[in-house]
Amino acid sequence: MTDNQLISRKTLLRTGALGGAGLLAAALLGCGSDDEGSPAASSSATAAATAEPGVIRDPNLPYPFQAPDPAGAPKTGGTMRYGTTYAISIFDPAKTSAGGTLMVTNFVYNRLLGFKRGVDMDPFRLDLIPELASSWERTPDGLTYTFKLVSNAKFHNVAPVNGRTLVADDVKFSYDRYAAGGPQQSYFANVASVDAVNPTTLKITMKRPVADFIMPLAGRYIPIIPKELVDDGSIEKKAIGTGPMLLKEAIDGQRAYFERNPEYFQRPVLLDAFEYKIIPDPAARLAAFRSRQIDYGYPFVDNITDAKNLEKTTPDVRFFMSAPLNTTFTVAFNLDLPKYKDDRVRQGLALAVDHNTIINVVLDKLGLALPAIPWPFVFDKLPTGDQLGRFMKFDPAEGKRLLDAAGAAGLEINSNYYQYTSTNSRVSDLLVDQLRAVGVTLKNQQADYTEFNSQWVGAKIADATTSGWGTAGFDADNWFYNQIHSKSPGNRWRIKDAQSDTWAEQQQVELDPAKRREIHRKLWDYHNEKQYRLSTPVGYGFTPLQPWVRGVRGGNWGNSLSYDDGAIVGAGAWLDK
Repeated sequence: MTDNQLISRKTLLRTGALGGAGLLAAALLGCGSDDEGSPAASSSATAAATAEPGVIRDPNLPYPFQAPDPAGAPKTGGTMRYGTTYAISIFDPAKTSAGGTLMVTNFVYNRLLGFKRGVDMDPFRLDLIPELASSWERTPDGLTYTFKLVSNAKFHNVAPVNGRTLVADDVKFSYDRYAAGGPQQSYFANVASVDAVNPTTLKITMKRPVADFIMPLAGRYIPIIPKELVDDGSIEKKAIGTGPMLLKEAIDGQRAYFERNPEYFQRPVLLDAFEYKIIPDPAARLAAFRSRQIDYGYPFVDNITDAKNLEKTTPDVRFFMSAPLNTTFTVAFNLDLPKYKDDRVRQGLALAVDHNTIINVVLDKLGLALPAIPWPFVFDKLPTGDQLGRFMKFDPAEGKRLLDAAGAAGLEINSNYYQYTSTNSRVSDLLVDQLRAVGVTLKNQQADYTEFNSQWVGAKIADATTSGWGTAGFDADNWFYNQIHSKSPGNRWRIKDAQSDTWAEQQQVELDPAKRREIHRKLWDYHNEKQYRLSTPVGYGFTPLQPWVRGVRGGNWGNSLSYDDGAIVGAGAWLDK
């Protein structure tokens, strides 16, 4: 596999020409261990289609990554219910990308392009498909994209839009608005102009070629909105789009409720309705699932022990797994502080992290030690040993030597963190003990989510955190530029490194997939050496579904349950009851 081979230098990208192009390889992952001094690594087994058609699984894992639904013709009707943690937010996607916004916008609006979804999707790939654009192409120099739009997409028949047909001016208006400011502005930083050539043709001209530009157009953050909602000032409180569902009610702390769009242009919507039930507590979501009040939900099963316990009380539950491709949480430092400037300090701390113990104790032996960069951008199979860098191993004696040599003996780290799950909290507690072994005091204080989120996303962490998560994205550029370039707003770690910046800029415009992958390998090795952000092990994900749920699959960045449910429902989710 090469990284993100969506467009070659000499090929016009069309809907019919995607072929094997995709974000991630389907080769994955096992469990087990390497040796005593190195992180737990996969076995030689890889995820692959089994003798049963459509099944993708690792034989060492208890549940499949993907499997067909039970046989049966799709049925119409019923209300699908999801238990979520999100508070209702404003509905303007140009002002926020909060979960409380996304859970509404992705039911109500469409995107220019889409990602393949449902029971036929490969959970380790992102394959582009038509959505509001029926076809598209890019010139060989990478500077011009032309999109042909569908002619039958209509906005919901609700004032002030009143069921009018979507045209290219709507896409131009939406993209110009995102480009003008807000959290989605960076997607359009290299766009020179967006032009509506005619009602069904859109042209985007680039300032410079950007290898990954097209991928976010299929993502959840930049849907197409009608001008009328902006003109009358109702965009924050109303959501009226071309999507599969109409928003009927949104009550903070209670629910968001949607009903079928009877005129959806892509296909008939099978569900009568969809409801987000706002249930912040994971134990309460688990209880709601057991009592059949929700059909699935924001994660409430952290590990295999939780999964097996749920099976005991709900034996007809269907489980799917998701495989980690990079770490979820890093130990992040305020790199502006003098005490973290010396590479040896960060490297010594990295050597004190006992990944094997965390995997065995916290993750029930089902986890991986991985860096912050997803490995399939760089390797054809799961990297192990030296490929992970010399500081992923556990060597506290060498770690202490490096800390002492850097004058950091007795280092004190004041960390705030947010407990996303009990797993995250337990890992943070283990890190306190592990760093103590090299003479480092980690003071870990649990923080309020709103306060912590503001500090972390705003790159304002005072000292450190054990809950440093990365920006979400659909392309290599998210990890090889957005998260690490010194001038990028997604660089929450405050990394400032001239060599890293140079490579980040080079990979952004390199259209040759092989040459681009070479730059990605340089960045992978360089950041694994510098240890600007320390990795903690990551577990496999467990998604329980009620036995009657059909067509619902997550498992990759473009098909994330809780963020992309609207697109998944629009692709054909239904209830077999």
